[in-house]
Amino acid sequence: MRKTIVRLWFFIKLRPPSHSSLSQVCYDLHMNPETKTCLSCKQNFTIEPDDFGFYEQMKTPAPTWCPSCRRLRRLAWTGFQHLFKRPCAWTGEQCITIYHPDSPYTTYKQDIWWSDQWDPKSYGKDYDFSRSFFEQYDELLKTVPLPVLHTEHSTLIDSEYCNGVSDLKNCYLLFMADRAENCAYFNSCSIAKDCFDLAFSNNNELCYDGLNLKNCYQTFFSRDCTECHNVAFSADLVGCSDCFVCIGLRKSQFYIFNQPYTKEEYKEKMKELDFGSHDRVQELKKISEEHFLKYPRKNFHTIKAYDSSGDYLFNCQNVKNSFWVDTAKDVRYSQLLQAFNTNKAYDYSGFSYNSEWIYECAWVGISTNNVKFTYWNYSAHDVEYCYGCHSSGNMFGCVGIRNGEYCILNKQYSKEEYYELVEKIKKQMGEIPYVDKLGREYTYGEFFPNEICPWAYNETRAQEYFPLQNDEAFMKGFNWREPTGEYKAATIIIPDHIQDAPLDITKEVLRCVTCGKNYRLIPLEVQFYKRMNIAIPRECSRCRDQGRIHKLNSMDIFDRTCAKCNKDIETSYEPTRPEIVYCESCYQNEVA
Repeated sequence: MRKTIVRLWFFIKLRPPSHSSLSQVCYDLHMNPETKTCLSCKQNFTIEPDDFGFYEQMKTPAPTWCPSCRRLRRLAWTGFQHLFKRPCAWTGEQCITIYHPDSPYTTYKQDIWWSDQWDPKSYGKDYDFSRSFFEQYDELLKTVPLPVLHTEHSTLIDSEYCNGVSDLKNCYLLFMADRAENCAYFNSCSIAKDCFDLAFSNNNELCYDGLNLKNCYQTFFSRDCTECHNVAFSADLVGCSDCFVCIGLRKSQFYIFNQPYTKEEYKEKMKELDFGSHDRVQELKKISEEHFLKYPRKNFHTIKAYDSSGDYLFNCQNVKNSFWVDTAKDVRYSQLLQAFNTNKAYDYSGFSYNSEWIYECAWVGISTNNVKFTYWNYSAHDVEYCYGCHSSGNMFGCVGIRNGEYCILNKQYSKEEYYELVEKIKKQMGEIPYVDKLGREYTYGEFFPNEICPWAYNETRAQEYFPLQNDEAFMKGFNWREPTGEYKAATIIIPDHIQDAPLDITKEVLRCVTCGKNYRLIPLEVQFYKRMNIAIPRECSRCRDQGRIHKLNSMDIFDRTCAKCNKDIETSYEPTRPEIVYCESCYQNEVA
């Protein structure tokens, strides 16, 4: 009876409200939230009635890990921003890759991996019912060749040092990006020209050191700005131009420190500034952050988010406990879904685009439907526990099969054999679970164990958002890899001003003031710095990116009080943070 009620309710829940009143009464009589203890962190968490409806629709058991631990587990399976060199196992050529040279995986050049020169099904295995599923899957993952990078390599021109990308020209160290030209040092960006050091930004030109910039031109050292140009050291601006150290303005021009000036006064004031000096830039960064604290913030960075909770939600409906989701409906416990049109998904991280009925997946998308417990699968349907099985359907526990159907552990079956065997395997996964080194059991319904991940924790997206030390990572059951190699002393003292930098500085070895690693400048960025009069950075590109990521608000939701009306609110600003936080109503009345 309970299953029938849940299925009925979840189906009606997605219809217009006028159809749901009778089912709501019936549902309330039969369903209540359930409190469980997380098998990973041992903390209590709640499974809501709507959640049970989703799990019933997906035909999966309810989770045994709390949302936070599930999130961390998925992000720790997303390794894409650390590049190495190792030989292609097919040609012997040295290739740029996301797999460490010491990791026990076979890698092919992308043109070989995507070709018909080899057959992933030749690695197929019979399922061994005397051993756990994940043990067998780990062996398969270490045997089937993997592509050195995850890119649409045929769309890249002079952009080989990039990953998770497509449609690039003359780009360097772009990650999770597409449609860019003459750009470098991106994290999760789309459509850009002549931009450097951006994160979570779309459709920009001649921008530098930006976070969450949209449709901006010549916007520097700024975040959360939309349709702005000639803006610097600012935040939360919409439709503004010629603004310096401003926050919370709308359709404003010629403002400095949130104060209006005439055009002539503004230009005269700006003559006194010099972004080409590194010392001056560092001073302005500090001054701007102090200025921002004087003005209120909205509890969440959301636009057109209806019946939703979480931060950086845009054009969303019924999206709960999620972070950075764009154009979605009926989504929960999900993160970093910047691509559009996500529908009916739980515990979904990293990518999307026209995807629905997704559960416990990372980096899957592009017209994907009914996919569970998978990583890096595009245009797939009815797929479970697969890695790199693009344009495939009805697959269970496979690696690297494209355009396939009815396969288990890369072995081909008939349709009837497939369905019968999959049900037996799911049952067996409960009878012979995988047990990790911390004693945690993995049965059907769990995402991949941390132990069999191809990347160490500090090589993944998890480290970006939830940084750990090596001992902390081990205590949580993750792998860790200590950096190797000796760091050289810098061969030049970087001049304070960009105009004093020699043209051949690209030949020099620099050393990051934060992590101590060496880095170099590329000609493209030096030309940009000199053209736009921007100081040379003293940190490596990864530390600069981490600095921007840490300016994003938390992926968690906290209880706080509106600083204006004293109403209890939910927010991504932790209670101990110094910002003035308003509820949406007070913010709209006073600021927007």
